[in-house]
Amino acid sequence: MKKTVKEFASLVHGIVVGDEAMMIEGITNFENPLKGHISFVQDEKGFKQLETSDIACMIVPKQIQQSSKTLIQVEHPKRAWAQLLRELFPARKYPGTISPQASISSSAKLGKNVTVESFVTVGDHTVIGDNTVLCSHAFIGESVKIGADSLIHPNVTIYHGCILGSRIIIHAGSVIGADGFGYVATPAEHEKLPQIGNVVIEDDVEIGACSTVDRAAIGSTTIGKGCKIDNLVQIAHNVQIGPHTVISAQTGISGSCKIGSHVTMGGSVGVGDHVEIGDYAMIGAGAGFPSNKKVPGKQIYFGQPARPYQEMRKQFGAQLRAAETLDDVRALKKRIAELEKKLEQIPKN
Repeated sequence: MKKTVKEFASLVHGIVVGDEAMMIEGITNFENPLKGHISFVQDEKGFKQLETSDIACMIVPKQIQQSSKTLIQVEHPKRAWAQLLRELFPARKYPGTISPQASISSSAKLGKNVTVESFVTVGDHTVIGDNTVLCSHAFIGESVKIGADSLIHPNVTIYHGCILGSRIIIHAGSVIGADGFGYVATPAEHEKLPQIGNVVIEDDVEIGACSTVDRAAIGSTTIGKGCKIDNLVQIAHNVQIGPHTVISAQTGISGSCKIGSHVTMGGSVGVGDHVEIGDYAMIGAGAGFPSNKKVPGKQIYFGQPARPYQEMRKQFGAQLRAAETLDDVRALKKRIAELEKKLEQIPKN
């Protein structure tokens, strides 16, 4: 684990300012600046905090050029830090073997170097790409397609007919392709509306633990290339999510919504059905959108119901002054009453 500053710098193509021969004991984060370790900062504020800590070396943006600490200058400090973590703590290697305790249909097709752990089920006519890993107790239904280099963690369920691209990661307990929440209300009951579509997940998507993506009623629920979805997220039937969108935990997206590309959604966002959110929108935590809302892209939204940042900022400011405003109103009402009483006492000609 121990490396010199020069060795760390070479891994991230950085420039050393200070003692390049210094031995570094390990890598740490900003919140835990351990003695003899290396971490990163992204701005002057963080730099000033770490400079007074026990940290030995900082990965910094190029505009930071002087310090009492040894520096490694790079274009993107956090990316460099992530690169070091990948180098020093490489991902687990899987053996490319199939457990005799797995249940694999004779009509399923498995690519080269596929790992199938114990108690995995692979259904009829399913296709698994090269180097993909199916961890223990994963259930892969019939006619599913999973691309190459994907990782399906334990207890993941992928229903029949779903199509997943390459380099997909799905964490434990998530469910892909369960029926959408579709019913027809009758005077007597809620009659089930058949959900005959599927889920399509494009390349390089990661889905956190215990999240759900429902199959479409007709057609496909789609998750675009490069999307990152946190734990405990609900994505309903026929939702379309554009490439490289990020969705944080406990967010719920109702049926037939269209979420654009490069959208960022904070935690616990609620989205009603048939909402459209434009590209590059940023949605604050806890925001809520009523059904059929069309939300332009490239803006920041928060609040319930969600509104543009500048508008909600004024509303929140007014709410914070509500008690003071109420006192002013009461004082004015009292003053008006006194003036009216005086007016009544003036003799009329």
